[in-house]
Amino acid sequence: MSRKPHSLSPELTGTCSLLANNFQPQAQVYFSDLENLLDPNVHVDARDCYRNKNGSLEKTARWRRALKTQEGQEDEAAGTEIAIILDGSGSIDPPDFQKAKDFISNMMKNFYAKCFECNFALVQYGEVIQTEFDLRDSQDALASLARVQNITQVKNVTKTASAIQHVLDNIFTPSHGSRKNAPKVIVVITDGDIFGDPLNLTTVISSPKMQGVERFAIRVGNESSKTLKELKLIASDPFERHAFTVTNYSALDGLLSKLQQNIIHTEGTVGEALHYQLAQIGFSAQILDEGQVLLGAVGAFNWSGGALLYNLHSRRGRFLNQTAADTKTAQYSYLGYSVALLHKACGLSYVAGAPRYKQRGAVFELQKEGKETNFVPVLEGEQMGSYFGSELCPVDVDMDGTTDFLLVAAPFYHIHGEEGRVYVYHLNKQNGSFSLAHMLSGYPGFTDVRFGFAMATVGDISQDKLTDVAIGAPLEGFGADDGTSFGSVYIYNGRWDGLSTTPSQRIRASEVASGLHYFGMSVAGGLDFTGDGLADITVGTLGRAAVLRSRPVVYLNVSMTFTPMALPIGFNSSVNAFLCFEISSVTTAAETGLKDTVLNFTLDVDVMKQRKRLQCSDKNICQSHLREWDGSVSRLCEPLLLIPTEGKLCEEDCFSSISVKVSYQLQTSESQRDHPHPVLDLYTEPFTIFQLPYEKNCTNKLFCVADLQMATTTSQQELVVGLTKELTLNINLTNSGEDSYMTSMALNYPRNLQFKRIQKPPSPDIWCDDPKPTASVLVMNCKIGHPILRRSSAIFSVVWQLEENAFPNRTASITVTATNFNGKQSLVTKTHSLQFKHAFIAVLPKPSVIYMNTSQGLSVYKDFFFNIHGENLFGAEFQLQICVPIKLQDLQIIRVKNVAKIQDHTLCSQTQVERCGSDPVQHGKKWHSVSCVITSNKENVTVAAELYLSQFQQLQRDVNELQILGEITFNKSLYEGLNAENHRTKITIIFLKEKEYLHLIFISSAGGLLVLIVIIITLFKFGFFKRKYQHLNLDSTRKASLKSENLLTEEN
Repeated sequence: MSRKPHSLSPELTGTCSLLANNFQPQAQVYFSDLENLLDPNVHVDARDCYRNKNGSLEKTARWRRALKTQEGQEDEAAGTEIAIILDGSGSIDPPDFQKAKDFISNMMKNFYAKCFECNFALVQYGEVIQTEFDLRDSQDALASLARVQNITQVKNVTKTASAIQHVLDNIFTPSHGSRKNAPKVIVVITDGDIFGDPLNLTTVISSPKMQGVERFAIRVGNESSKTLKELKLIASDPFERHAFTVTNYSALDGLLSKLQQNIIHTEGTVGEALHYQLAQIGFSAQILDEGQVLLGAVGAFNWSGGALLYNLHSRRGRFLNQTAADTKTAQYSYLGYSVALLHKACGLSYVAGAPRYKQRGAVFELQKEGKETNFVPVLEGEQMGSYFGSELCPVDVDMDGTTDFLLVAAPFYHIHGEEGRVYVYHLNKQNGSFSLAHMLSGYPGFTDVRFGFAMATVGDISQDKLTDVAIGAPLEGFGADDGTSFGSVYIYNGRWDGLSTTPSQRIRASEVASGLHYFGMSVAGGLDFTGDGLADITVGTLGRAAVLRSRPVVYLNVSMTFTPMALPIGFNSSVNAFLCFEISSVTTAAETGLKDTVLNFTLDVDVMKQRKRLQCSDKNICQSHLREWDGSVSRLCEPLLLIPTEGKLCEEDCFSSISVKVSYQLQTSESQRDHPHPVLDLYTEPFTIFQLPYEKNCTNKLFCVADLQMATTTSQQELVVGLTKELTLNINLTNSGEDSYMTSMALNYPRNLQFKRIQKPPSPDIWCDDPKPTASVLVMNCKIGHPILRRSSAIFSVVWQLEENAFPNRTASITVTATNFNGKQSLVTKTHSLQFKHAFIAVLPKPSVIYMNTSQGLSVYKDFFFNIHGENLFGAEFQLQICVPIKLQDLQIIRVKNVAKIQDHTLCSQTQVERCGSDPVQHGKKWHSVSCVITSNKENVTVAAELYLSQFQQLQRDVNELQILGEITFNKSLYEGLNAENHRTKITIIFLKEKEYLHLIFISSAGGLLVLIVIIITLFKFGFFKRKYQHLNLDSTRKASLKSENLLTEEN
């Protein structure tokens, strides 16, 4: 029997019905009843929109696929190639070998019945490897089956690896009937381990020729570890699907069903010739121009899908899909799940959705290269299972005949559940390319929504001459507490800059009727079902359909005039205002709906000010005023009177305009009416603000152009905490331009500056508020010449007192900013940097002298005291360095034994250096340096040292003393020492030798005796010893005589 292709026409499935605008059937097509339906010459618009924009032949060739005539097209008829490798080694008994041949015959018969394009080849191996028949011989089914039964067993060794390599080299080649794009399968039937094979199985399996070949392994007999290892190498992954084990050859027939299922899937994934049997033409539809329709056929070609371009007049069609080379990767793509027509500047463009393409979904566009017209993927989804492309919705927002946006739905897009998402792609006007504009999603309070399950343009329901879109979310609210209705429809309005990103309405099923399930599973719009001139929306639900009427939209123009038109400076009288509302365009539906409609408006006068300058004379009118709207008129007006508030109108602000806010809304009665209530435009704010200006003495009447200039100086830039008392900032603010309104100045300064006073000029007036703390500074705001600073200067000074507290930063700044409210602000800023230091007092003891006798020639232990006292309120850190000379003339004279201190937090370190201290003249050759870091008010540092007196006798005669130095140092960029003259001291040690000591005593004694003699002689010379003594004796004698005489007289 010779195998021939089937006729395609009877295999088409699907029905298409076309209804007129009155819902009466206009045409109906049963595709299965048509003969010779497909015609590859059916015209497809071949304008520039279909040409490959990149001119890349490689890209076009990859996606090229159109159904060609079936004769002479090798790739289209290329089916699955199955090479059976039969073990004919000597370990197989002849009866079992016959059972193996019967199994192969049965398998081929079953495959021939199910898979028309399946071709077989049979290779037997043992001592030799031979081809029983190749793929070309398989075209004759009866002859191939006969060859199977006529096979003679070759016996001997088991060369499984060599047999597989033989198939790669001699079966899957064009000379033996193999085709490049055909799927290839190897089935190995063996009963033993590899034996006597010169080739390595791993090497053969890893061969590049094995790429893309699917391998099945059947093992007959008991398994061993070696057998299992070989079986895993032969079988493709997954192992469980590609490897089978039976105990004997009689059990082989039990594998037929499973083997057939794995090689030939139910819906034809490998090799099965399913073209149109399950096409489901009409799954989606798009009416085109000139009597043509584009019909989706999701089940065609093993569910890779496609689209049928069908002409209703000629009753002929052309099937369009991808290339045969991509059949395997495109299986179950469902191309044609949705179809749409795009109107580009270059012409018409056909697009189709494939929601299961690569598991992520894609949108295909029809493109033309040469004579071939193909569907090419242009957009791909981002999430697996999201069903990207299941719904397509082209939108011509501005109704100019060109598609502006393409909406692509992914209703199963999941985050927490199947929330759904809609991608909005903008179409480039020049080249028609796609770019993602934004994404839409449903109400965030629900998880399982399936937003985007249905989409449709619904005409201009907002009546702004822009196209609007409805998107269904049929599962929104499913499982809610009430459970009576669920599902929603979202309305997105067109805008002049694109499609709105937020819905204008969310229509829930419960708001429409009770018991509506899956509300939004389908939507349609653009037709006027009610005859009121407005487009209506049809929403599908389970078992029913709901028609939603559009409400007339009213656009109001609001105007207000004032008398006087501008307020003079110092004006303190009433103002007449005239308020009008006018409908910009009135439709018939709006005129009908405006009957019994009330306009409610409120006024807020001087809305930008807390202290009002004007108010309504009748507060009831301002709070809420109702006016009935007569449908016969399109204009309503109301006179109003505005009066000044208490106090002067220009007390604080007589330059900024007085804002009058008018808020309004339409109110309707709740009674049942046969026409919908009108509504205001959603995207127009329901309020208008009008400005009543003040007269300005300016060249430019819109605003005055002031020219603020500022010069500032400070009394000093370096501030010493603990020493500096005040800081003065001198400011010269000048306006050399037109009037400056509400001129203000802000001073930002550090917190350790306390505001003391402002030295103000007589004019202009300057008022400053109390300083207010912010994050890290103090801010003081000042008003300069309020409300108007005319062409003049303000010269004043700000004085601060410096706090006597530690300041954490080394630097700070004072920023002065001057500005006004002239509409175009004049901003002037000046900044002064300040350097901060901290003062401290530290006093070292006065220099002292110590005498040492070196005659004993022994070592002497001596303590040297450096007592510091003072005032360190801010924790200044300073260093005390003590320099002890330990070597003179290469002789070791002193050794420091210990350093002691009284403060725990004082840190002292010691080292030996060549030079020590800041004294430029140093006699010591080596020094012992003691450095102590001190932060307290008082510290006593004691240096205990051992003096080697014997070494001093060896010094030269001119060296008889040494000095121990003490010096206070500190970081002068951080601190200020107030008693610098007391920051240095020294202890001088004078050494006395023995002979010098006696000589000094003799000289001192002689000198002292000589001085005494000179003093005595001098006193004697001046009569110190003679005259004074005699005079004293004479006086004493006289007093005694007189006393005795007095005593005698009394006795007598």
